[in-house]
Amino acid sequence: MDNQLAEAVYWSVQGLLEKPVEGVENAFYDGSVCEAAYEQMLEAYERLRQRLQVKNEDADVECMINALQTITKELCLRMFEYGAATERG
Repeated sequence: MDNQLAEAVYWSVQGLLEKPVEGVENAFYDGSVCEAAYEQMLEAYERLRQRLQVKNEDADVECMINALQTITKELCLRMFEYGAATERG
């Protein structure tokens, strides 16, 4: 598998590349499911910080978010790999 291509597609889908892979849509475009879910997460994080009276980032919440991002990336790269393998036959 082409790890560079998989990584480029992964970051393109997130809308985080200046020059995304051609044909790969940003899943976080305005009005998208991902954009709405991300906004919900940010709002919930802010409410939690206020309840905990935390002025900046909360280390435990950041740990949870980073862990979920790691899991998501691993799943996405594996799906890309399986899709590429299926296409190759």
